[in-house]
Amino acid sequence: MKTEALSLLFLFYIRGISHAFLMHPLSGGKGQGRSSGSQLNIGAGATIIVVSPPGGIGEVAAVRAACLGSKVRWFVVSKGAGSSVKLAPQALLEVSKASGSLELAGTNAEDLKTGGDALAAVSEWCPSADGIICSYDGCNADDDWKAAIALAASEAAKNVNGPRVVTLAVDDDLEDGDSNQLSDDGLVGLVGSLFSSGKQTPTTLVEALGGNPSVIRHGDLFGIPESSPDFSPLVGGPRREPVLTEEYTMRNVRIDPFMVSGNVMASSSRKACRHAVGELAGLLATGALEPIPGDVSVSSQPGTEAWSFDQWTEEFSRVRQLVSSGKASTLFSQDMIVDDTDRLADWLATKWAPAVMRTYDIAAIRIGARPVFANRVENSRVEIVWQELVDFETKVVGKMLLEVTKEGLVATRQAGDVAKGHGSISKKPLPGEDVLVRRLADAVAQSIEKGLAKKVSAKKPTKTEAAVTIPASSLKSSGTVDEGETATGPRQSGARRSTPRNRKGTSGSHSS
Repeated sequence: MKTEALSLLFLFYIRGISHAFLMHPLSGGKGQGRSSGSQLNIGAGATIIVVSPPGGIGEVAAVRAACLGSKVRWFVVSKGAGSSVKLAPQALLEVSKASGSLELAGTNAEDLKTGGDALAAVSEWCPSADGIICSYDGCNADDDWKAAIALAASEAAKNVNGPRVVTLAVDDDLEDGDSNQLSDDGLVGLVGSLFSSGKQTPTTLVEALGGNPSVIRHGDLFGIPESSPDFSPLVGGPRREPVLTEEYTMRNVRIDPFMVSGNVMASSSRKACRHAVGELAGLLATGALEPIPGDVSVSSQPGTEAWSFDQWTEEFSRVRQLVSSGKASTLFSQDMIVDDTDRLADWLATKWAPAVMRTYDIAAIRIGARPVFANRVENSRVEIVWQELVDFETKVVGKMLLEVTKEGLVATRQAGDVAKGHGSISKKPLPGEDVLVRRLADAVAQSIEKGLAKKVSAKKPTKTEAAVTIPASSLKSSGTVDEGETATGPRQSGARRSTPRNRKGTSGSHSS
């Protein structure tokens, strides 16, 4: 590594709890903290690269991967000079117990703009690796900072042979299709001009890593890394009535396929803990979890128990089954009874869809793609096709598939023309898609009015009368008569005297 390049970097090496400083050292923290790592040793021997700002998801992922037994190299891209990273001794002890290692190096965004030796130092310091993790967490919507991270990630990913993981917010890098391709015009040219090296900058982290990386989406983030000396499990420190932080009360995790419908993403309104997002990134990068095709979203749920590896595996299996079944891209579903599926499909294709596409909301779309026509396909399905005119050539950018079954109607988003660069399902809603989804509710009502379908009768709850049990008692009331004993005497019901009794005024015999 060149001396000029070394002057741009600060290095910090951790193997167990030993430290080696070079150039601008990063100091180890004196505070105590708890590491989220466990002694699974799943990624033992693997080399993992992490590229991110200081702290945040990058720190959680780096420490978590090291606690799995991996050799982690964390390249920190800071905003300006003089940044430092502090790790609690407890976190270093956890890394040592797992036989892992953690090396840190970094530079700032301004130095990366000059290119040359700084970029060469990044690729030289990050040799062949088994996985890579990249994150924007901490950039605070700073485009220059994000561009520097993307540039460093593209250099570090050149020698990676293994999983590539990206963590992004719900509204980051949502470009689809050929919008990610490099060009000399527009935003790419503007961002590329910021770097004196003349090297074009990737517009997204997904593009920077190349290949087919696993993308983890999240909503609003909360929590600080457990490896930070500033971490505390108690709100406001020790109190007479201690209150746990959200990092300990929101430990359950939910994973969903990433889908944007209209302007709303599944799980986007839910918060996500940095501990959960970073741990999932570490498990994916080390190969402990098998990636799922497409983006996934992570949200934190109430719960105080830390998640085990088996729970992560079970949750990923559920999402994988959901994706493979095609239900991940579902936009609308309605249960109803359909006796003739072909008849309802014909009505949707020839009557309902053309009428909706002639409405002002869709006909007024003048720029970009729009729904153009509907086709009947096999098995009582209807295909609504989105087309876009580019250089006097039409491109199919996406579709909506309406599937009619005996049990109801389901609408899903589908991919477009593979040959034209639209072979993947769009993450963003297609233009006018929200109009069609809203009108599908009207279509269900109209189909019932026209006799094409029937409502599903609501099941009436059956009342079950519970048998009343008389509590057993060893005491008897004073009026209780034991029917087991045979009663005698005149008080017995139905008993008669042996001889008739003489009444007053009557005699038994008459004398003459």
